[in-house]
Amino acid sequence: LNTYDGGIMTIHWGDSVILQTLGSKKNKSWMMKLQENLTYSTHLGQISSEDIVGKEYGTIIKLTKGSVIILPLLPRFFLRKFQLKTNIMYEDDCSVALTLGGVGPGSYVGEAGTGSGGLTAFLAYYIRPSGMVYSFDSNIKHLTNARSNLESVGLSDHVKFIHHDIKKPLDEKITPLDAFFLDFSTPWEAVHIVTDLLKYSGRIVCFVPNWGQVETTVETINKHPELIIGEVFEITRRDFTVNPEKHIMRPLTRNIVFSGIFIQAIKIKGQD
Repeated sequence: LNTYDGGIMTIHWGDSVILQTLGSKKNKSWMMKLQENLTYSTHLGQISSEDIVGKEYGTIIKLTKGSVIILPLLPRFFLRKFQLKTNIMYEDDCSVALTLGGVGPGSYVGEAGTGSGGLTAFLAYYIRPSGMVYSFDSNIKHLTNARSNLESVGLSDHVKFIHHDIKKPLDEKITPLDAFFLDFSTPWEAVHIVTDLLKYSGRIVCFVPNWGQVETTVETINKHPELIIGEVFEITRRDFTVNPEKHIMRPLTRNIVFSGIFIQAIKIKGQD
């Protein structure tokens, strides 16, 4: 995704970059994979791969009707470029999920269901270079689409896509996991299976949209001898329009004020 030369982020052939408008009130952005003889058309004019390769991220490129800045491909950008066949977790939700799971470079993590690969991409990006994501879904079409989405941003090598209903026991053994993420409507049905896949101190992170699901999930976790509840909460977001010249700041009339509720559980080991 990003190549470093002596601490400087230099852009190479085959890299995927983000082009973002500069100086407009409402910025637009596009994802572009740099290939020879490839020209990308925008409402500001055309830009070719040759104009970008060899430059540093953060460079401004002047086009016919304006300018764009070249930015590295990061999760907040590429989730918006995926082919969505299912609902996905918003970028803010994905970021919080990773902190709840303690995910970092080298982590081995699992998730179900894969859906369109939104959370999968976040996980794959941050467990690099030596970690692995085991992504489960009972719908093969979802897995196929998610794999295609992750291939488009160069992350598919860090994910093992598995066609399996995580509510049923696994036939194969996998490396003990640091965290497991459950993003479907009945996570309590998979709690016992997932717990067996975790290391001690490993985290289960569930994401559900209503309190009835929270209640059932928490009850199931509390009955499990190797689990304790860590946190239960929701996150909200409020976007603002800002005009420093007129000293105006006001909330947007349309906001995503609620997306879902997080439940975190931790696997514990009793005294011998």
